[in-house]
Parts: sequence; C-alpha cells; structure tokens
Amino acid sequence: MNATINTAEALAGGYLAMAQVFSYPSPEVWQRLSESGLVDPDLSRETLEAEYLAAFEVGSNGKPVALFEGINRPECGRDGILQELLRFYEYFDVLLNENDRDYPDHLVTELEFVAWLCQQEHAAEGKGGDAAPFRRATRDFLDRHLVVWLPEFQRKLEGTGTAYSEYGAALADLVRQHRSQLNEEANRLEASHES
Repeated sequence: MNATINTAEALAGGYLAMAQVFSYPSPEVWQRLSESGLVDPDLSRETLEAEYLAAFEVGSNGKPVALFEGINRPECGRDGILQELLRFYEYFDVLLNENDRDYPDHLVTELEFVAWLCQQEHAAEGKGGDAAPFRRATRDFLDRHLVVWLPEFQRKLEGTGTAYSEYGAALADLVRQHRSQLNEEANRLEASHES
C-alpha cells in the first residue's frame, strides 16, 4: 500500500479489501475485486483461481501456504491460538458467521475482525465517544496475532510466484503502517502522562 491510510474508516476499508483479496475467488468475489481495482483487470477469474489454488491449496514449488495462524505458528499450539482468538471475539460479542464459517484463525476472519474494530473506533469518534479502547484492542490483537505470523506468511507467499506474493506484500505494508500509527499514538499518550 503506497498511500498512507490514517483514519479508522480508511483502515477498516483496507482490511476488508485485503479480506476479499485472500478469500476464495468465486465469481462474485472476483467481480468485486476487479471492479474495485484490487486485482489487475486483465487477470481473469480462472487465472486468479488457479493462482489461489497454487498458493493455498495445491502448492507451487513446494507445500501450499496455510491461511491459518495456528498452522503457521505450530510452536504455539493451534488449540491455544484458537482459544485466545475466540476469547478476543467473544469479549467484543463478535460471532462467527454460521453459514460461511471459517476457523477463528483463518486470515480472512482475523482481517475482518481488525476491520470491525476499526469500524467501532470510527463509530465512537463519530459520536464523540471514547475510541481509545478500540485502538488499544486493535494494537493488542495485531501484536498477539497478525504482526507475529504475517512476516513468515509473506515470505512463504513470495516463493509461490503467484499474484498473491504481491498481495501478501500489500497486506504486510498495511499491518506495519497501522501498527506504527498505533505505537506513535501510544508513545504520545505515555509522554503526555509523564509531563
């Protein structure tokens, strides 16, 4: 992501866009992606589907890249990660969709949750309320999950030679930029409390 995204509303949109990019490219998803300019309009749905399968299902040049945090962090134990994620979601009364249920540690689920936190932050700001709890929750979630496993995920994607290697780099940039903004804000608040 080249442009700076610095509002909660824009960040929510960025995370939702990335969630679409990393969703299976069904005809509906591909149409939304191509109409919104998130994928190259010359990239056919069939080509994108083949690249998705090569990257995440079959593997190209080796094993497929797992879209699940727990599989990418075996040293932590998937059950523990799933339980922690469910506690995060339950704390905010966020329920996973029963009809299109992905695992709590699926990349798309995690991206949608961060987007939801950004939307809640934006809504609180719009009502003149306190958005700080949502920013703290986002920072905590990023630190405990996406920031931890996305670098290795991105490295594996680069080895696939698919369009998803570019999408992985864009996602990593978004998360890095957002995390940096949250850190700067936390540092400013800490400095103002110390003065």
